[in-house]
Amino acid sequence: MDDVYYEKILYRILQGRLRLRLGDLVLFVEEPTADIIEESFEIYDKAYKEAYYNKVPIKEELLDILIDNNMWSPLDDKTAEKIEKEIEEMKLQAFEKFYDTRFLNSIKMNLRKKEEDLYKTKKKKLALDHTSCEGVASFSRSLWVLNHTTFYAKNHKAYDWQHLTVHNLFDLYMSKQIKYESIRYISRKDPWRSMWSLGKKSCGIFNRDLMDTTKDQHTLCHYSIMYDNIYEHPNSPNDKVINDDDCLDGWMIKQRRETEKNKKQQEVDALTKNSKIANSQEVFLMARDQESANEIYNLNNPHAKNLVKQREQQIKNSEGNLNFKELIDIKQDIAVQSHQQALQGAKTKGRGRR
Repeated sequence: MDDVYYEKILYRILQGRLRLRLGDLVLFVEEPTADIIEESFEIYDKAYKEAYYNKVPIKEELLDILIDNNMWSPLDDKTAEKIEKEIEEMKLQAFEKFYDTRFLNSIKMNLRKKEEDLYKTKKKKLALDHTSCEGVASFSRSLWVLNHTTFYAKNHKAYDWQHLTVHNLFDLYMSKQIKYESIRYISRKDPWRSMWSLGKKSCGIFNRDLMDTTKDQHTLCHYSIMYDNIYEHPNSPNDKVINDDDCLDGWMIKQRRETEKNKKQQEVDALTKNSKIANSQEVFLMARDQESANEIYNLNNPHAKNLVKQREQQIKNSEGNLNFKELIDIKQDIAVQSHQQALQGAKTKGRGRR
């Protein structure tokens, strides 16, 4: 996409409306004000009650239908979680291998495939949502909002729907929704970046009340604040990384993990200040789940991690039939202590003969 494409999107966001040209017909579809949004929930409630009265199923009831027809299962949720973690790891690799062009291109190809897999997996659970009470009510609300936010461009009068039905316009409007990737790109480029940097770091830049700012305007502000924080970070990455969404996501993942690790380390340090365990060689912490266990494990230094692996292997080889004192590192510690005690004893006897 060229700069003109993104600038066009920017000014659509600034205006808070979509301009549609259909032959000689030019329409504005404006983003709803707070008043319209508030009233639209009455439409939702009314449509929901009507659908429920007509025995339309609620979303929860549709899960059984999905399972019975092999369209979705709880295992798909676990698969989605697994894919999300894989995507996170791949973005971290993209940042760490940023200068390896061949590897980075390969990672990006795999990332797009994983994102597609994630979308397909999550979509399974939503396949019948439109047939639920919630789906019917949401659609009715959306049509009502569109009906009250569509105007003739030439005189700003409400559209009379003579040549186009609200259903047809709804499909067209949905196809014109702005992608988050585009808003993210705009948020770090001129001309928006210059507007943002002129001291107007609030949604007041859109010349409307805060509660009337649009979803896209909120998203643009969110990304702008995010990039401000990145540029001001003491370990801010270079511009090439910042301009690469995958690599920058990887950088943020790394920063988040380091923060979480430091926080966990501080908690452990506070715990070990307890006089009862302050001088202990080993401290055992209970984990809530496997993820917590991994976090605790990562608090160990490399030497401690090697000891853990060595113990796990020794216990595995013994099929669990192993006394704690038979662990290799424990035996080594006992031998060292015995040697030190023997040396100390010899020194004491030597002093006694003088």
